Amino acid sequence: MWQFWNGYVIIQIEGLCIARFLKRLSDAGIRISDVRQTGDAAIRCTIPAKRFRSLRKLRHGLPLKIRIVDRGGLPFGLRKLWRRPFLWGGTALLFAAITVLSSRIWIIRIEKTKQADPEEILSLLQERGIYPGAYPEGPILITAANDLSAQVHGASWIGLDREGILLTVRVKESAPESPKKTDRVPSDIVANRDGIVTSIRVMRGQARVKVGDRVKAGDVLISGTVLYHEQSTETAADGTVYAAVDYRTEAELVDRVRESYETGSTEQLRYLRFWNSELFCTDCAFDHYRIESFDAAAENGLLPFSIGIRTAREIGFRERILTDEEAEQYALIEAREQAYAMIPKDAAIINTYGTIQNRNGKRIAVVIVTAEELIGQTEERPHDG
Repeated sequence: MWQFWNGYVIIQIEGLCIARFLKRLSDAGIRISDVRQTGDAAIRCTIPAKRFRSLRKLRHGLPLKIRIVDRGGLPFGLRKLWRRPFLWGGTALLFAAITVLSSRIWIIRIEKTKQADPEEILSLLQERGIYPGAYPEGPILITAANDLSAQVHGASWIGLDREGILLTVRVKESAPESPKKTDRVPSDIVANRDGIVTSIRVMRGQARVKVGDRVKAGDVLISGTVLYHEQSTETAADGTVYAAVDYRTEAELVDRVRESYETGSTEQLRYLRFWNSELFCTDCAFDHYRIESFDAAAENGLLPFSIGIRTAREIGFRERILTDEEAEQYALIEAREQAYAMIPKDAAIINTYGTIQNRNGKRIAVVIVTAEELIGQTEERPHDG
């Protein structure tokens, strides 16, 4: 690396006293590298460019012939570049253009919204001088975000986050207005699935079940018909009912599974990144692989480009015969994952039970997961109570 920055010279040494000459170089503190023999009495090596002039004095009295084979490094490269003004001038203009263009906004991304209109947001941004190719300063973005939060229909808050050439519009939408319930339409709270009642809260109407009762889908939980002193009043039932609901799943035991493993083969993947956007990456020859490391090879804080290397490790697949205990565990895990996928996200799992059963000559894993969840739903139709 130091040879590159300071420049180096590749020389050819021919003669009968090469060993004595190399000893003189070592005594003079001149470091040589890449020494290789090119003939019976000839070698080729690399030395720092600034020490080349010292060779004439050191070879005094020795029957040697020294000639330059090649020069390299940054000083010689810059000297060649300086002789080609159109090349370095064009390069300088290119980097200047990239630096100028990277200071502007070129991409405006609006996060997915349901109520707010993206076209309305883009139009309001343009009125405030924010559009592809614009160069807005920080205070403009803050002011525009405050204005848009008050003007965009369906948005309670809008944030403008800039990362290089990318402007991300983050929209927090206001909660949609829920339809107002009316007491004029009699309705009941009924069960939408089977379960055992764990909690009931009546806000309007009259409970028809209590904690511990087993209910089925369609049973009335809170009735809109309220009985009081042998008189009845029709209303819109309101309240919450939670129940313990069982989810039962099964999975057949298998004697072998397909597992992944590392083959030991690796490949270097090179990439080019502009700000946070990846412009180019070499393709991997492996069908299945994982990225082991992410090494930055070259990065410049003044420019938006970065070059790096990723190491990809090949992944292979093979079958493995399971023991009886492993087969049971695999089947129980599969059945449990199927049951978890059926449970609503807002439910709370309160119990999980699994067992292995023999059925028609086959071994079956049976899992029952019990979850506590809201089972009441409104049915707006009159009931006789």
